Amino acid sequence: MTLTNRSRTVLPALAATAALALACAPSLEDEFPFDGALPPGERITHEDLGNGVTKTRVDASAKEAWVYYDMDSTRELSVDEAFDTNAWDLAFQRFKIITNSGVNGTSEMGTAVLEGADFDQLSAPPESGYLQDQTDGPDGNSDVDSPFLVGDGWYAYSLTQHKLAPRDVVYVVRTAEARFVAMQMLGYYDDAGNAGHLSFRWKMLADSE
Repeated sequence: MTLTNRSRTVLPALAATAALALACAPSLEDEFPFDGALPPGERITHEDLGNGVTKTRVDASAKEAWVYYDMDSTRELSVDEAFDTNAWDLAFQRFKIITNSGVNGTSEMGTAVLEGADFDQLSAPPESGYLQDQTDGPDGNSDVDSPFLVGDGWYAYSLTQHKLAPRDVVYVVRTAEARFVAMQMLGYYDDAGNAGHLSFRWKMLADSE
């Protein structure tokens, strides 16, 4: 699945829909009713947490569409703008996060996965270890392997509570414009308990070069 022109921008959504039943535990399936395309309105909001840290919330609850985000400008992009400018860095759909790299994009961005790292103490990006989106491997589902979904992924799933909770992982994203952003997932639900509302905190890091 290569996103090289606008005619192919629907492929991630179609592939995600077909793979949804295999992506997680079967009990997640009932959480995702058909809800059509993206509704109008703002889907990405920000809150200043101080000390250079921002909390971002993304309404990615629409099952049939992706929300595209440019980390450099900190704003949502329409599908047309995302692929006309190649400026998007991350795209969100429910619990899924893909990047503008590898099989999902054409930028040179990458994402380092730092298990158990201290977000508050991290001040510089790692010099190596940046991953790009890859064709699905032998992991029990048919989703593209993005750095946010490989291995144990960014979330843990409770079989008893049927809830997702973020794991203790810090991601360092090298953006399409070669900036470095430290990012840590915070949640998957809004204040009312609705699923598909991702939140994360992030901060810009000094270049390693």
